[in-house]
Amino acid sequence: MTPRRGLRGATERGAGDRGSALVEMAFVLPLLCMLTFGIIEFGLAWGDKLTVQTAVRAGVRVGSADGTLATADKSVLLGVGAVLHDLGLANVDRVLVYKSVTTDGAVPTACLTPSPHSVSGSCNLYTGAQLAQVVAGTAPVSWFGCGVGSLDLSWCPTSRQSIQALGNDYIGIQVTARHQMVTGFFGSVRTLEDHGVMRLEPTES
Repeated sequence: MTPRRGLRGATERGAGDRGSALVEMAFVLPLLCMLTFGIIEFGLAWGDKLTVQTAVRAGVRVGSADGTLATADKSVLLGVGAVLHDLGLANVDRVLVYKSVTTDGAVPTACLTPSPHSVSGSCNLYTGAQLAQVVAGTAPVSWFGCGVGSLDLSWCPTSRQSIQALGNDYIGIQVTARHQMVTGFFGSVRTLEDHGVMRLEPTES
């Protein structure tokens, strides 16, 4: 009789252990899922953030090299757009080309207040839709060249200072885009934004 009681007790203990394990799993599994989803979501967001940073660097390099060429801003947008293809141009909100006048290269406040817009002598604003048209080659010719109504008229590329003896202007690029979240556990969209600044390539005259 004693062995039977021992067997029954062991069986009862085994069933109890399995029940405890299921309860513990019910608590732990959601946390493990959230951790996994979080790694995936923020990993993808970080990748898109790096894409935006790379696009900004490409833009300022092109803007610096083109200097005072009338088509400088168009070339900037083509450089930025080439990188942002991986992100998806539909997820780009705007590209701001601006004259940097601060040591940290920040966008002029006037260009951001009350909302991002072009400001005479300071910045040119391009929307994501306009960027997509430039990259696709369907943008109107009148958008560039600083003519009446052109998108680059506010801070015309030909008015930028690149003469070394007079002190070069610094061109800044700010890109604002969106990362579409996959699982939805951490929201649906995250805003990605970065800016960079570079001095215009110096010329003697």
